[in-house]
Amino acid sequence: MDYLNLINTKYPIRRTKEEKEKFRNYVIEEVNKGNYKANVEINDNHNNVIIGDINNAKVIFTAHYDTPATSIIPNLMLPRNVFIGMVYQLGIPILLSILSLVVAYLISNFIETELSFTVVLYLILYLSSFYLLTRCFKNKNNKNDNTSGVATVLSIAIKCQRNDVAFVLFDDEEKGLLGSKAFNRKYKEVLNDKLIINFDCVGVGNNIIFIAKPGAELHPLYKMLNQNFKSNNDYNVLFYPMKGSLSNSDYKNFYNGIGVMACKKKKNIYYTSKIHTNKDQEASIKNIEFIVNNIMNFIEAEV
Repeated sequence: MDYLNLINTKYPIRRTKEEKEKFRNYVIEEVNKGNYKANVEINDNHNNVIIGDINNAKVIFTAHYDTPATSIIPNLMLPRNVFIGMVYQLGIPILLSILSLVVAYLISNFIETELSFTVVLYLILYLSSFYLLTRCFKNKNNKNDNTSGVATVLSIAIKCQRNDVAFVLFDDEEKGLLGSKAFNRKYKEVLNDKLIINFDCVGVGNNIIFIAKPGAELHPLYKMLNQNFKSNNDYNVLFYPMKGSLSNSDYKNFYNGIGVMACKKKKNIYYTSKIHTNKDQEASIKNIEFIVNNIMNFIEAEV
């Protein structure tokens, strides 16, 4: 099943309550045809989709199913260039802050008002501009972020036939990793010995990058994952530690978390671009197939 294009066609926007509910109903119906049972679990008002038995699982594959708003400025991901990535991410709000301050000063100076008015006006201008540029409008193009991750999880779930593997589709990642935070709070003790592999933006680029938190690097299955997930002539597979990496996704909430993303490469810089914009219209089914096939090799050999 080509979940990547099916979901992108039928459920391209998963932002409002109604949009999310329709998509969750589809997932539950689809998964329940196969080897697992799926249900919606409400964790602190976040609707996470649970597939399989969390308590019995040795490894849990995850992705977030909500989609972002349209951003005028692309969310550029640079997983192995921390300094440049931080400068880019911080530069946008700093620039908006400076522009808002200048405009507030000019207006206040023109009407000859008090300092307190200038401060209030600055805050209104900054918060409004930031919201309008990054949070206000729905984005109908979310093929890489994160339809690609959801398609990967569903493809593995349909292929897998083991009761010691489970899956979770997280709600509200785009609001601050909230769905996975709530899930971790509920299952924290249960998750201590489980490897959690999260797929986010895996549809564009032939460099498949794994970023492991310290707990994941020490997990017995991490070495097995590394051994069974192999590069080939078309794809370059890279494993990195959390130290020296920059990637903000749901895996960060878990002690044994691993983040997986796909990147392009230019002049030794790995990057993922166009996400959170209307240009997020591309993702490769071949990427999904490559990841799923290697994950299945890992599951069948070692889990």
